Amino acid sequence: MSSRLDPHDTIAAVASPPGPGFRGLVRLSGPEAWSIALGRFTPDIDAPPPRRAERRTGRLAVAGLRPPLPAAIVLWPAPRTYTGQQLAEIHTVGSPPLVNLLLADCLTRGARLAEPGEFTLRAFLSGRIDLTRAEAVLGVIDARSPAQLDAALQQLAGGLSGPITEARDHLLDVLAHLEANLDFAEEPDVDVLARAELANQLSSSSEQFAALAARLVSRERPEGHPRVVLVGPPNAGKSLLFNALLGQTRALVSPQAGTTRDYLSALCDCDGLTIELIDTAGIEPGLTPIEARAQALRDAQAAQADLLLDCRPSDSAFDPALSLLVGTDRPRLEVWTKSDLETLEDDQVSRLSTSARTGAGLPALRHAIATTLRDTDAEGSLATSTGARCRESLELASRALESASQAILLGAGDELVAVDLRQAIDELGKVVGVVVTDDILDRIFRRFCIGK
Repeated sequence: MSSRLDPHDTIAAVASPPGPGFRGLVRLSGPEAWSIALGRFTPDIDAPPPRRAERRTGRLAVAGLRPPLPAAIVLWPAPRTYTGQQLAEIHTVGSPPLVNLLLADCLTRGARLAEPGEFTLRAFLSGRIDLTRAEAVLGVIDARSPAQLDAALQQLAGGLSGPITEARDHLLDVLAHLEANLDFAEEPDVDVLARAELANQLSSSSEQFAALAARLVSRERPEGHPRVVLVGPPNAGKSLLFNALLGQTRALVSPQAGTTRDYLSALCDCDGLTIELIDTAGIEPGLTPIEARAQALRDAQAAQADLLLDCRPSDSAFDPALSLLVGTDRPRLEVWTKSDLETLEDDQVSRLSTSARTGAGLPALRHAIATTLRDTDAEGSLATSTGARCRESLELASRALESASQAILLGAGDELVAVDLRQAIDELGKVVGVVVTDDILDRIFRRFCIGK
């Protein structure tokens, strides 16, 4: 993207939401932004070019339209703007045909239509934000829940880039010290205790980055919704519960065990939290190729789950051994189904007893799902695009730091330790955008809408 887009062009785009509204907005950035915005604008009060952000009201003449539009123009002087350039916004009546005419008029007078994400790309190229903050802008736009919005806003405020930049700066200091020792090898600065402490610090940093990378795996979903997977023995009422939670019939239900072979997924609201609910085949040995495939599909879904609903009929014993057959490392809730068919003991009632036919226990189950997911941070603490881009770099940085730690403990030479540190520094640089390529920029900014 950066190689083909001239950052010195003046760009323009509609920046208000699609459709009619109280106000329509056209945004311009670049050296001619002010002159284009003010070219056909008659202000209520004449004023010289502003030295700080300023809003001016008046009327705007647009080619092909009479009479002039009531409008307000907001001007921001460079470099303290979002893009680092002169920035202007034209605010007028929120009629799509009028706003489109206004944009076309700006284009005929020297502006170029902005590419998706080009305003935020310019903010990155001018040093106003780093890559993780640029992705957080997209995270704010795409947020589908309060938790996702909060995560994106925290990232926009530097919640991710700050700690990673600090860690990278520390590694640069360590690398500089090691390379200084290489330059003066006749008098090596060897402190056994200090080197052991450094090894421990590098190992600790490795674990932190590995844990962060592991958390990003669940964020590599376009939808960004937490995944809740129904598991349990055949004929445990999973599909009936699936339909009941959705409030509509999506899964085939039959008294015959083993009806579900494939898996079904649908979005479901749980106490204001949107989840991806997934119904799977019952847990049993795969005797035929089709049954074996059904078990494999169930295991794959369970492995990607943020939460398992471990379902058992109320008239059966809850066998812990059966739970160990699937998703052993995933958070789970034990759910009793078909409570309308059986008189429950006190311990069963406390274990989320439900009836898909009568609706008993469903509100409590929805609440438990939402509470568990929020407590386990299943919606993630990063914008989705950041997770997809950064996971590999964080994993490689983690491995390099662990390798450097082991090299120090084994008494390897500083030159070998320095190689690992350089790799870790480069990978962390990719996360915050110190090390960047056109391919990385393309993958990030092509997902933006035009005008952002």
